[in-house]
Amino acid sequence: MTLPDRPSESTIQEILVHVRERAELLPALDEVNSRLGYLPREAIESIARHFRLPVREVIGAATFYSMWSVDEKPGQAVHLCDDGPCHAAGAADVRRALEQAGVAVKRTSCIGQCGCGPVAVTHNRLYRWLAPSTVSAIVSGEEQKPLALAEEILGIEVEDRAHALLRNVGKIESVKDAVAAGAYEGLRKALTDMTPEQVVAEVTTAGLQGRGGAGFPAGLKMRFTAAGAKSGDGTAFVVCNADESEPGTFKDRLLMDGDPHRLLEGIAIAGYAIGAHEAYIYIRGEYTGPAATLQHAIHEAKAAGYLGRDILGSGFDFHIHLHRGAGAYICGEETALLESLEGKRGEPRLRPPYPTTNGLNGKATLVNNVETLCNVPGILVNGAAWYRQMGTEKAPGTKLYPVSGHVKRTGCLEAPLGKFTLRQVIQGPAGGMKGSAPFKACHLGGAAGAMVGEKFLDTPLDFASCMAAGAMLGAGDIVVLDANTCIVDYLRAVTAFFRFESCGKCTPCRVGMERHMQIMNDLVNGQGTLEQVDELDYWGELMVDSSFCGLGQSAPTAVMSGLELFREEFEAHTRGECPAGVCRLR
Repeated sequence: MTLPDRPSESTIQEILVHVRERAELLPALDEVNSRLGYLPREAIESIARHFRLPVREVIGAATFYSMWSVDEKPGQAVHLCDDGPCHAAGAADVRRALEQAGVAVKRTSCIGQCGCGPVAVTHNRLYRWLAPSTVSAIVSGEEQKPLALAEEILGIEVEDRAHALLRNVGKIESVKDAVAAGAYEGLRKALTDMTPEQVVAEVTTAGLQGRGGAGFPAGLKMRFTAAGAKSGDGTAFVVCNADESEPGTFKDRLLMDGDPHRLLEGIAIAGYAIGAHEAYIYIRGEYTGPAATLQHAIHEAKAAGYLGRDILGSGFDFHIHLHRGAGAYICGEETALLESLEGKRGEPRLRPPYPTTNGLNGKATLVNNVETLCNVPGILVNGAAWYRQMGTEKAPGTKLYPVSGHVKRTGCLEAPLGKFTLRQVIQGPAGGMKGSAPFKACHLGGAAGAMVGEKFLDTPLDFASCMAAGAMLGAGDIVVLDANTCIVDYLRAVTAFFRFESCGKCTPCRVGMERHMQIMNDLVNGQGTLEQVDELDYWGELMVDSSFCGLGQSAPTAVMSGLELFREEFEAHTRGECPAGVCRLR
């Protein structure tokens, strides 16, 4: 049904008829925005009346998320990604070519296609590997051939394929396929042969570390959450953090889209372990395809008896709900995600208390990311000792490494933790540097990660080794940059991402990122000073020491590490020189 631009009260009520709870405010706003193309004032006022909320509170939520438009219906435009990996691949040149062709270009947050950059979306069509010479396809409305999920796998460097999370990606079309490939065997074992405490003990013994970036032991988090539920009223939740918004990261998208039942099984096992009966998958709004895949998989799993009431005749009830975000990188921070799930602006909470005791709706909540939860079924089926055969003593298991940038082959690599050094990844699965220019730097661990140089090339890619070398493995992202890269120009793009995504709740991050952006713009334009270069360090240290949450504390990491490695490039820009010849200086 096509709705008018200025909807009537009855039209809005038709959309809202099935929603009542405050937690349903954001899905309601998303539905109205999706059907109208924007959120006019009349709609916001109607929604406020429906939920019995002040209009200002609904406006506050509506204006927080970047995928929604308030008051003015946006015109058609090409939404081009210019975050770090796409910028390194030439997004700025693509933007100029599109604008010269008379096309309206708008920024989009990273859409998880970093190995295929630059990328753009328009008229619900995705365009990969763009170049100035190929923008005519966008202008003419020509569709690109879809990329198969298997084509995005750079390699599975795992001797025993049973260990590999990517082994079935792209091969699962239905729950029948998933079961034939071994899905739900771990859930069956947990429900029929193990107590919840035994499940927690097995995951703890396996040594599984969280794969979202911090590397916190997953078993310990399960144990803390189960204890938190018991000390409260017994209610607990599992929340899968599928808000994969970090530029450079696209591993979770492959798992959700290519093998969704593995994720559902991992969530259900985690729910049984902590005594939960409900779970939420918070998936970023830009992932429309994976969201549809997961929703279909949930329906299939419920119909087949793997979700819902009395799962496999065990008496265990468990329900999984899919919740789409609407464009906010900050919602990857677990407490901001919980605020968003509750129908609020995605602003982080003060900790403690932690989600393990006071999470969703004030109840004990286990929050893990997609890759972490996908490891759980294999541990249950094969045992902790089997899991520890891969990886290192301190970091067992395999890891997914999204690789992008200036290498011949990009994609998602799976390998045991610590098996490869950065040099071995570049020269091996990635096929070497793309052109004749040698390696210069790598942005490791996502936008919030550090820049590393040649001295890091022989560091094993596991949590402990990277930390000992002065960097964080994070989510495992590898953005390779060659000698033709202007580090100042690249870091300006990273800074722009954080300035846009800062929620603005705390002054150090809000003001610090704005000042970083001003200085980086001045340097790229040849108008910066040596004093400003020093000021970057000042604001960086201030954000690290006093920002409210992890976003502000890690947002300056790339710039500060870049300054440490390539300070001479920053100083050259203050003299109106760009050693890489990239910046158009005065």
